[in-house]
Amino acid sequence: MNYITSPYFSHLFDGINDLMLFVKDTQSTLMNSNQLFAEHFGFEQVEMIKGKSDFDLFSHELAVQYRKDDAEVFETAKSKLNIIELFPNHMGEEQWFICNKVPIIDAGGRVQGLCGALQKLEDSSVNLRPFNDISKALIFLKDNYTKKICNDDMAKVAGLSVRQFEKRFKQIFNTSAHQYILNLRILKSCDLLIAGGLSISETAHRLGFYDQSAFTSHFKKQLGVTPMNYIKQQSIKRNVSE
Repeated sequence: MNYITSPYFSHLFDGINDLMLFVKDTQSTLMNSNQLFAEHFGFEQVEMIKGKSDFDLFSHELAVQYRKDDAEVFETAKSKLNIIELFPNHMGEEQWFICNKVPIIDAGGRVQGLCGALQKLEDSSVNLRPFNDISKALIFLKDNYTKKICNDDMAKVAGLSVRQFEKRFKQIFNTSAHQYILNLRILKSCDLLIAGGLSISETAHRLGFYDQSAFTSHFKKQLGVTPMNYIKQQSIKRNVSE
């Protein structure tokens, strides 16, 4: 771990504007990062983020989710690629990123930590050039995710059969189009719930959920808390910061 925790390692990636890099030990403590990753969380220098944990940077529910992925990498000594994860910045603005996590293995075959790379979902289109048809469907999906759309609709936009579309979407994003839509809806719901002005039921219907019960179920599955508890948590955070 000596080299990858040195300043020289982090500087290797500072010239890549859209890539955030981080290194964790087996306790999921941050050991290093590039400058872009540090700045994303409001730190002026990489040294300031070293020693931080997910619980220092994220809400409890998100930190638990990220650590589950870390634990899988540590236990299996295998990479987790193309994970679609929600990463808020230091301003609380939440964005979806594609995340790759690769185990760091020593000469004796023991896992010493992991190295991760993050790229904004919208910037990842460079990786989709061999699949331009999927990119078109993704644009359609982002414009219509609050509506009732199905794989037939997106396959038609992509110019593929439903089976071909489902296979390629899964290949690129490591998730189904249905789950991707749910992720986008939940992401937007966080903004609406924090902003206020809409009830939980109104938020659910605005984002295309059948009813409040369905929305609550998906929200809790994704973030680990109910919408009501999420609102309370964010309110407490605002009061503490003030």
